[in-house]
Amino acid sequence: MQEKSGCKIRRSGLVRELDGSSAVLEIEGRTVRVPAGKIAAGTAAGTPVQWNGTLWIPFK
Repeated sequence: MQEKSGCKIRRSGLVRELDGSSAVLEIEGRTVRVPAGKIAAGTAAGTPVQWNGTLWIPFK
C-alpha cells in the first residue's frame, strides 16, 4: 500500500508584466519570465497569483 505525501508546496507571486508570448512574475523576491500559456486567461498585470500545478491562477 502506497501512502500519499502530505507535503504541499504553495508558490505564489505577482504578475509584473504580460505580453503576447510571456509574462514576468515576481516570486519570492525574484523576477521570473514564464510562457503566457502558464497564466490563467483573464489575469492582468498587478494580480497576485498562485501556482496550481498547471497554471498560475489569481488568488481567490
